[in-house]
Amino acid sequence: MLVTEGKASRADRWVCAGVALGLLGSVTALFAVVPVVVAPVLWVSAVLGAAMVVRDLVFSVVARFLKTAPTPESDGRPSIAFVVPCLNELPSLQQTVPAMMALRYGGRLTFCYVLEGVSTDGSIQYVHECARQDPRIVPLHKETPPGGRGAAVDYGLRHAPPSDVVGFLDADHILDQDSLDETGRLFGRDGAPEAVQGVCATVESSDTALARLLTTEREWLERVELQANPRLGGICVFGGGQGFFVRRLLDKGTYAIDASMILDDIDLSCQLAVNGVRVAFDPHITTRSRQPETVSRFLDQRLRWARGWFQLAVRYICAPFRARSIPLALRADLLRLAMIPFAGAFMYFSFGAAIVALAMSGSHRPDIWMPLWVLFWPLLLSPMPYLAGVRPRGPGDVVLTALGIPVLTYVYGWAMGVSLADAYVLRRPARYAKTAK
Repeated sequence: MLVTEGKASRADRWVCAGVALGLLGSVTALFAVVPVVVAPVLWVSAVLGAAMVVRDLVFSVVARFLKTAPTPESDGRPSIAFVVPCLNELPSLQQTVPAMMALRYGGRLTFCYVLEGVSTDGSIQYVHECARQDPRIVPLHKETPPGGRGAAVDYGLRHAPPSDVVGFLDADHILDQDSLDETGRLFGRDGAPEAVQGVCATVESSDTALARLLTTEREWLERVELQANPRLGGICVFGGGQGFFVRRLLDKGTYAIDASMILDDIDLSCQLAVNGVRVAFDPHITTRSRQPETVSRFLDQRLRWARGWFQLAVRYICAPFRARSIPLALRADLLRLAMIPFAGAFMYFSFGAAIVALAMSGSHRPDIWMPLWVLFWPLLLSPMPYLAGVRPRGPGDVVLTALGIPVLTYVYGWAMGVSLADAYVLRRPARYAKTAK
């Protein structure tokens, strides 16, 4: 796995564009040569699209009416150690470290910054300067070659001082005082969960249309995937650069942070799920980070994530059938999770079938509604964020969401198709990028 600085080269971007156009052109030509397969492909794609629309509709409505009771006060304040990976993160650290230093807590609190030895931007010196001012800041030097976020978090976990609770944060995440207090109450009471995911909110650092759209999308997906989905028996996954655990859970040796996985946080979520450990969602714990603010950074990020989804799919495609001790609903949802990248790639390739169907004539031509549905069903996702309770920030954002959510759906299908070719045809190495957006 290659470690990058979060920005793909111009050559990589040209390769991705060429692969995307080549794939779509190839499958379109194939469908034109073998028209008999067009209708079956459209039927499968239409069913997948309808299933996504129905699921998002139901789960968005459920999420809107979910209520979460406040966490009762607890007598104890467990010791907490946060592990933060850092590779050339100075701009982020200059904003997040002072915010961490301002936090107050009734128990023992440490912030362990895993400093990659190859960092050259002054982030190592900056963390040491902060450590001289606040003993809760603990620099951990990782001198081995960078292996990605997972390797850094694993190193931090193995070298962090003893604690009752460990939290993983990306370097650009800010934890506010109320969230820290909630973490202490949650893990300090009897019957506390073993693993918790909170809300990943967005720092309003930019007013670009893309950043606003991605903020709306994140809020919507958190309500659907982290609140509604677990309430209905599905999996709650770690994501967005944060996670909180009872330390003994990770010290058992049963679960491992796999440095070879791009989405190591979701991989850990799946490890826990197949062993019957449920991740709890607490909307009162909030961390804040930035969204990509340019199209190029956004595409770089989502292409990496798409490649990570294929890694997860290959690893967990059989897990729902082997994990007999977990509930049926959870097994079904694990299977859905593993099928996401393949379904996305299939729907991208089905655009070629839809294009051919619109130009066909004769006995093989399917009904006109099928290609139109395959091409345009993402438009039905436009109102879903607001059905889930996400509040528009202004009249312009309503239009932005109505147009942007379908566009994001098309982009994710494209990313899955390109990543499928990257992984299994071109066999290009997977890429990890540091936290900074």
